[in-house]
Amino acid sequence: MILKNCIKKGKVIIVFSIFIICLISCGENVIEEKTEEIQEVEEIQGVQKIKNDMGKQPWVVNIEETTIINDNYRIATWTGEYLQLVYMSLEPGDNIDLELHNDHDQFIRIEKGKARILMGKTKDNLSFDKEVSDDWAILIPAGYWHEVRNIGNSELKLYTIYGPPEHPKGTINKTYSDAEEHHHNH
Repeated sequence: MILKNCIKKGKVIIVFSIFIICLISCGENVIEEKTEEIQEVEEIQGVQKIKNDMGKQPWVVNIEETTIINDNYRIATWTGEYLQLVYMSLEPGDNIDLELHNDHDQFIRIEKGKARILMGKTKDNLSFDKEVSDDWAILIPAGYWHEVRNIGNSELKLYTIYGPPEHPKGTINKTYSDAEEHHHNH
């Protein structure tokens, strides 16, 4: 009787062990698949076009490359609690309209193209007037009116960082006219 019970228990242990081994090996495959998915996402973010806002999660990106390949007039790609990263691509003659941010500062970096930057304490007196091109940065203090114009013959590729965020999370404006319409509707 005891021997018979041990044999039954042994079968149960063997079957249970096989079940555990199958679970573990299936789990490894799932983990490998998830790792591959994450690598594909990282490759898309660092090399190809960014299609969604990665905000409020850690993120590492080749900012120069992603700025240059962006073909949207404006796309918010990382919206956090206190900062927002926005890529922009302005066609020749396009601009970022004259605007004022009283409650936050703004950083702009030109990665490709030629721009004219106008700033001033009043919208009728834009006494700060500079032409910039690749690798230049512009710092706009809160309370300054400012405008950015693409004065080159090719697209102006830039990114801007707002502190705090300026646009709704995930904002995408394909063209300047889309951005104007979005601005008037919000």
